[in-house]
Amino acid sequence: MPTGHDRDRQRQQNRALAELTASKTELVSALLHELRTPLAAALAVIGLLPEQTGDPALDDVLPILSRNLRRIDDVVGEIAMISGIENGTIQLDQVPFDLPELVAEVAGGGSASASAAASASAAASASAAASGDLFTSGSVTGGSFTGDRERLGQAFRRLLAAVRALGGDGTIEVAVVDGHWQVAFRLPPEQPTDRLFTGGGGQGNAMALMLARAVVGRHGGHVAVETLRGTPYLCATLPR
Repeated sequence: MPTGHDRDRQRQQNRALAELTASKTELVSALLHELRTPLAAALAVIGLLPEQTGDPALDDVLPILSRNLRRIDDVVGEIAMISGIENGTIQLDQVPFDLPELVAEVAGGGSASASAAASASAAASASAAASGDLFTSGSVTGGSFTGDRERLGQAFRRLLAAVRALGGDGTIEVAVVDGHWQVAFRLPPEQPTDRLFTGGGGQGNAMALMLARAVVGRHGGHVAVETLRGTPYLCATLPR
């Protein structure tokens, strides 16, 4: 049974965590403000320049400069969105939907034929999970999950694109493990798992991981790399 000392220590830890979270939020807000002001001015100047200046060297540089400024602008916008999801200023829907069906859509890439094939694959995965063939100790008796379908779909699509960019085969498996949903993205076995999203081949993948952690975390879950049946997977675990 917790003692008074234990409760005091827990309160202190919770207070420290809250202060750390608040400090992070303030830091991100300050950085975004400092980035957006000069960035907006630079984009405005680029927008005023003609497509052709008559100077071959300048004409070669301007498109590159414009492209990279817009890329930075996109990243800043995404950081703001991720920060908003993490700190709760961006609200998430709480609507029941079929999670395996969403995973099938993500795996199918949106086309009708691919979606049908992915649905069959997801159904097979669910059947395998029920028989214990998939990495699970539970059974799949229903696919209902309550949360933000659009945000989770966005996070899963980004993770899938990131894993494919690393050389993954695009396999996604969904199962129930110890009473939780587990959406697992198969990783290439030769890729060092400690550098999946920071190595030279993972450009942009760190943002995908940040987004997934924010969205899955707001749903009461977590994202981690796990080894299943001797194969590395990037797993999003959600409550069921």
